[in-house]
Amino acid sequence: MNKFLLSFFLLLSVFAMQLQAQVAKTQVVRAGARANTDGTITLYWPQEAYTGTWQIYRRNTQQSDDWGNVVATVPGNQASWTDISVNPGGEAPEYLISKVNTSNQAEALGYVYAGNNIPEVLHMGGLILLVDSSYLTALRSEIDRLVNQLRSEGWNVSRIAAGRKETPAAVKARIKAEYNRRGGNVSTLYILGHVPVPYSGDYSGQNIPPPDGHSEGAGNHTGAWPADCYYGDLDGEWFDSEVTRTTGSSARLHNIPGDGKFDQTTIPGDVELEIGRVDLFDRPAFSRNDTVLVKKYLNRSHLWRTGKLSTVERALIDNNFGSLNLASTGYHNFATMFPPDSIWDNRDYFTEQKAKPYLWSYGCGAGSYTSCSGVGNTNNFAADSLQNIFTILAGSYFGDWDVSNNLLRAPLANSALACFWGGIPKWYVHHMALGKHIGYGARLSMNNNTFYFNGQFNFSHKGIHIALMGDPTLRQRHVAPPSNLNAVSTNNRVLLTWTAADGDIDGYAVYRYDSARNSYFRVNKGYLIQGTSFYDSSNYLQGRNLYTVRALRLETTNSGTWWNASGGPVAAVNHTNRLTPAFAPANFSVFPNPTRGQLQLQLDEAVQQ
Repeated sequence: MNKFLLSFFLLLSVFAMQLQAQVAKTQVVRAGARANTDGTITLYWPQEAYTGTWQIYRRNTQQSDDWGNVVATVPGNQASWTDISVNPGGEAPEYLISKVNTSNQAEALGYVYAGNNIPEVLHMGGLILLVDSSYLTALRSEIDRLVNQLRSEGWNVSRIAAGRKETPAAVKARIKAEYNRRGGNVSTLYILGHVPVPYSGDYSGQNIPPPDGHSEGAGNHTGAWPADCYYGDLDGEWFDSEVTRTTGSSARLHNIPGDGKFDQTTIPGDVELEIGRVDLFDRPAFSRNDTVLVKKYLNRSHLWRTGKLSTVERALIDNNFGSLNLASTGYHNFATMFPPDSIWDNRDYFTEQKAKPYLWSYGCGAGSYTSCSGVGNTNNFAADSLQNIFTILAGSYFGDWDVSNNLLRAPLANSALACFWGGIPKWYVHHMALGKHIGYGARLSMNNNTFYFNGQFNFSHKGIHIALMGDPTLRQRHVAPPSNLNAVSTNNRVLLTWTAADGDIDGYAVYRYDSARNSYFRVNKGYLIQGTSFYDSSNYLQGRNLYTVRALRLETTNSGTWWNASGGPVAAVNHTNRLTPAFAPANFSVFPNPTRGQLQLQLDEAVQQ
């Protein structure tokens, strides 16, 4: 650990001891970012008469786990700072803003992943869709539609299935085999259905306490909990030979050697795969079986991805833990997504979302498996139609989600597309404000130890219980795609035509498939197409060619500006071109980068010799 991180987290230890006297809102530097026309980025936060300072750190790439040194110290009565060293259109920097008092103690923290004119992301990564085998026939058309949608968005998808009575070890072996078959080029695992639930842990007052604090004699929520992270940790050591813990109030939580439940209470290494699960099994409150509920979920997800499910970009926080820091997960993430006047913390969770749409919501309070004091219960989700896409819940027992009518999964059977137990520990999904998908933040939150402030709540960080309920590929904004793409080879060129996308867009981009790199590259570089047709005169590759067209829109959020690309239809064409290019193009690509010892050089265009 570098010198800065060591001293910084010593301060956080002092900060953590003060939490009971603070509220979640005051723990967070509610910072946002503005992309300026001159290419710079301005960070800003609420104005206050503060006698300390604001210390700002920056990492320039998401591949670095080092905040480095302070890049700016801002007086306490100042509420903004402009970074003039940003590279517009390059990789987005991430900032840490620390509120430091006159005793050099950190009183609050904020994080912003900010960008100015960040280019579209074409290739989302490799994805394994792990499907409950009982859905293969009943939901075939919905699953096929999902796969086609994912591929159109840039995901490289493969499907595997698992039976409900298999062991988690057998299911994980299948995941690892597919991961290895694809050469490790997989980043995400989407679990669809009641795939066997791994259990792990020795939560106890004698060891690491249960994340919700209910040790022996105080609820007995001890022993092993659901642990989907097991499926995403491909090289950690998981064993079932040492833990004996039978103090849990349910036999489901008991853990003894050789029972198929693992011993690990914290994730043994870093989770390699982003994981999300859509599992609506055992929801009797909703009076429908899980097949029907999952079908309805997939239909809503499709509408969201294609821009046909509308909402209002605002957030609601219903915090019923005034003296705890749980709701800081909501305050921090929402501040990076929406302007201050679009975040409400004085409205009731159910009352508001029954009447008005909210893109994000947060609710916390004293809990049971099926209820949250001051928020509501599973029966409310079954009876009332809410208008919400992403929600966060926190309270006792929610994180132990493999239970009948469990509250954490209830929003997915109503209107929400994703839900997680936010605050135990803190979650970080603020990257979604600049176009990342929610699985990116889920994996980051699972692996977070001290890089982001973890909340210091019952040693819950890196716990095996951390899990995302919902599709891990979902983004905060989706653009409706064009349709009916057609490609014709004519006069040594390829003519592309398509049907316009619905909604507001800035234009279209055409991409051609490169078989050597197994990926698409953009043909109309540096500009957007305004109509619904395009001639590709730069294609000298004769034979079968693949094209896709995407609608693009420049998005502005409270984290800056970025280009959002829709999914795209694909068209094949048998191309004939008898012309020879006048000169060889100058643009080379080197891949893979980084390399494991071998690399290839590739020109953007084919050159005849």
